[in-house]
Amino acid sequence: MAKIKRKSAVPVPKAKPIQPVDDDSGSDYEVDRHMTLTKVPKTVAEEFPLPKQVRKELVKRTTKVSESEESSEEKEDDDDVNLPTLTKGQIADILQTIKNNKRLVLNVSNVNFSTSKEEIEEHFRKAGRVKSVRIPKKRASGFAFVEMLDAEGFQKAFLLHGSYLDGRQIRVQLSESGKKKSHQKILQLEKKNAEIRKMRKKNRAKPEAKEVTLVPKVQPKVVERDPYLDKKKTKPPTKKEIKAYKKKTSLKAKFRNVALKGIKV
Repeated sequence: MAKIKRKSAVPVPKAKPIQPVDDDSGSDYEVDRHMTLTKVPKTVAEEFPLPKQVRKELVKRTTKVSESEESSEEKEDDDDVNLPTLTKGQIADILQTIKNNKRLVLNVSNVNFSTSKEEIEEHFRKAGRVKSVRIPKKRASGFAFVEMLDAEGFQKAFLLHGSYLDGRQIRVQLSESGKKKSHQKILQLEKKNAEIRKMRKKNRAKPEAKEVTLVPKVQPKVVERDPYLDKKKTKPPTKKEIKAYKKKTSLKAKFRNVALKGIKV
């Protein structure tokens, strides 16, 4: 029998381990294979969670505090709106601190960009006579400057603080004449306006400030009376009064007739 030669088994090369290739491309999609993940330490709240009832109570308390803060802010805004104006003496003291105190200028903020000068002038005529209205051309927010003609209108104009003009609630504050104002002047005006708010809050107890309103006082009309047509109507005499009057007249007539005849009584 012919011997079958066995083919020698070809040695198979061993697979080499894949080594990481150093690539300096720095792409975000490559992940380092040798990176070991570290556990994030838990917080105290996660390790020891509070019971559900305590959590609910804490949420209720936080909501109540937030609502109270919002309500207090709204009350402050309402207090600023419903304050009385300044007295004449207070306005005189404020005008002494201003350089050009002959010009009574007010700063009106939160004005709609579409409102015109005529509309602002009509709104401030409720307080008194308006001398001029100036709206700056370059402005980041809606504001304007209103100059009143006299101190009486300047006094009443503070009552328009919080009123609505063209769908917006405007703010009326003290200002000074002049186009450009330095940073120091702006800070001084802010301090003065803060003082004015305090003074107006104190004026709640002063009747002088409460009497000043935007509603004009209606004076009663004096009607001239006719002395003949507007005489008071007298009551008609009674029967007793008529009889007594007739007796008196009859006695007077008798005495007259006797005197005419020359008879002495």
